[in-house]
Amino acid sequence: MTRKEFVTKATESLAGHYSPGEAKAVSVRILSHFLGLSEYEYSVEPNVIIPKPDLVRVQEALDELAADRPVQYVVGQETFEGHTFNVSEAVLIPRPETAQLCRMIIDSLRRSGSREPRILDAGTGSGCIAWTLAAAFPNADVFACDIDEDAIEIARNQKIYLDEGCRQRVPVPPVFFKADILEGPPEAGDRNGEAMPNLEDLDILVSNPPYVCESEKDFMAPNVLDYEPDKALFVPDSDPLRFYKALAGWAEATVRIGGQCWFEINEAFGPQVRELFEGRGFSEVEIHQDFHGKNRFVSFTKWF
Repeated sequence: MTRKEFVTKATESLAGHYSPGEAKAVSVRILSHFLGLSEYEYSVEPNVIIPKPDLVRVQEALDELAADRPVQYVVGQETFEGHTFNVSEAVLIPRPETAQLCRMIIDSLRRSGSREPRILDAGTGSGCIAWTLAAAFPNADVFACDIDEDAIEIARNQKIYLDEGCRQRVPVPPVFFKADILEGPPEAGDRNGEAMPNLEDLDILVSNPPYVCESEKDFMAPNVLDYEPDKALFVPDSDPLRFYKALAGWAEATVRIGGQCWFEINEAFGPQVRELFEGRGFSEVEIHQDFHGKNRFVSFTKWF
């Protein structure tokens, strides 16, 4: 089977899962990934015969896609803000809305003139936020925590590089540690054999916590429900703001006077989130829309 024949067959078989354009793009992606090709190579040499071992592997990948497994988990990677992140079912797939959150934070820090900010990413998952901010501010102190040890292992071992002319270098890696957002920030020092960093005087506290209500499962696609980690997505309908209540405590304990917090939120709870943080005494509480025009982020400043 040639490369072109495989893409045609794969696009047809995925028609029930993707739009025609998406199905072809996904088909080319898995072919390129497992054969070690660039998409350019596929375009200029579509009639090359696929070696049998490679054909077996791409067919297995196609079967996984047909079972609604996200292509990012099938290939084990996703691109986010110009960097390639390793992903598995232990972490959420990095999404464009979260990339928008990173850009908003970067813009805010650059406007302020900050070059060496202290940043904490609470609930880091794949580490995409922490590493993106570390890459944007190579001299920053970036910390990141998660409750899941598998997620921390994935985040800690990402291979992120900065392009500097003819050479590449690794930014100062974030400091990853295990912590439960709902239990509040850990004290600095040794805890169960793991060193906890000093989280005082943060310039930025950022989080993309679980915020999807359990009742919203009925409206979600199977590729999300069946594969992405529930504990990174869902909160009880009876307490949809539970993580934001906890994050308010983190902000009070760790953010410096004049420091900022940036959180991703459920579009249905913008007013309630604003009321929560204003009620805790934070200033300049603002709800921001994503590129779909949905209330997706909250930012505020600590002045006490």
